Amino acid sequence: MSDPKLDAIREELPALRRGAFLNTGSFGPQPIRAHAALVTSDRADVEEGRMGHKVFERMLDSRARTRSVFAGVLGCDDSELALTHSTTSGVNIAVMGLDWQPGDRLITAQAEHPAELNPAAVLKQRRGVEVVATEIGLPGVDHVAALAAALDEGGARAVLLSHVCWTTGLVMPVRELADAAHQAGAVLIIDAAQGAGEVQVNVKDLDVDAYACSGQKWLCGPSGTGALYVRPDRMDDFQLTFAGYGAGKAARDCSTFDVTPGAARFEAITLHGPSLDALRVGLEWLQGDEVGLPWAHERIAGLGRRCHEALSALPGVTTLSPAEGIAGLVSFTVAGMEPEKVTTALEEKGFFIRHVEFPAANRISTGFYNTEDEIDAVAEAIGELAGAR
Repeated sequence: MSDPKLDAIREELPALRRGAFLNTGSFGPQPIRAHAALVTSDRADVEEGRMGHKVFERMLDSRARTRSVFAGVLGCDDSELALTHSTTSGVNIAVMGLDWQPGDRLITAQAEHPAELNPAAVLKQRRGVEVVATEIGLPGVDHVAALAAALDEGGARAVLLSHVCWTTGLVMPVRELADAAHQAGAVLIIDAAQGAGEVQVNVKDLDVDAYACSGQKWLCGPSGTGALYVRPDRMDDFQLTFAGYGAGKAARDCSTFDVTPGAARFEAITLHGPSLDALRVGLEWLQGDEVGLPWAHERIAGLGRRCHEALSALPGVTTLSPAEGIAGLVSFTVAGMEPEKVTTALEEKGFFIRHVEFPAANRISTGFYNTEDEIDAVAEAIGELAGAR
């Protein structure tokens, strides 16, 4: 039976007409209204020119409005949020902003995304930081116990982990990880590229110190957008690594430097106004009655369970993580078939997924806009691949 709400949502996402869009964990489909907002904003830049005080007023208004809407998604105050270009930029702002000393320890995990592992490697090379790569995020691991064991060694300045592991799809017990980190005197920095939009988020309840997320994935925004939440009472712990026009006010002889209050100090970048307008309009759509984030989160997880159950029943197919530990990311392997070849074979059939590394597998993202028929069809296609081996 047709669902009027889902039909309207899918009509708003024309990319879905190409095939089964099952890779929101990389890029979400963009809504028509967000694209229209981007075009309108960019046309104003072209036709009116980027000159005069009204341009600056429009730019600052766009930033403030977008920051406010994004803050509503994460459950924080506008002053606690910086707009960024990506999860990666937010992670780097937080990680590089701490006052690292040689011998300090950064605890992360082998299964983390390069957005965490690469900054960690840079700290090790440039600052002599000891990087501890745990097994957190891998199936069968007691994540809180693994973190506690690493923290027991002492000297940890920060813990850097993901809200949802990008390869296994496991949703981390972030609040418990935060409690463990804080008890040991470390700050918790979370990569939420696979978090914001996929699962319910309230950064206050999670008690994180920094939370970096993307606009282009589960939030269906443009590329080059994102946000970083910084806990207000730890704001000064994250020092400015690079400082732009809005970072503060320095005396001409640099004898004084008054830092901008709040997280806006970290927006030391040129933000693309049309993209911010598109992001804001898309987030308003997600938060409004036409979609609704609670409804979206429930549907994402429900489709994830349906996908996991279907794949787990297929001979020759192995799911990486238990169904009760995931939301919308379902990782699996096909016996005797390289993940890259599985991705290619499914794309030829009209199913757009991706493959990941460590552990090497294929990954399906079940978006709130997907249908049950699409989930059943991709499972059937994967079963056919497994049966042909």
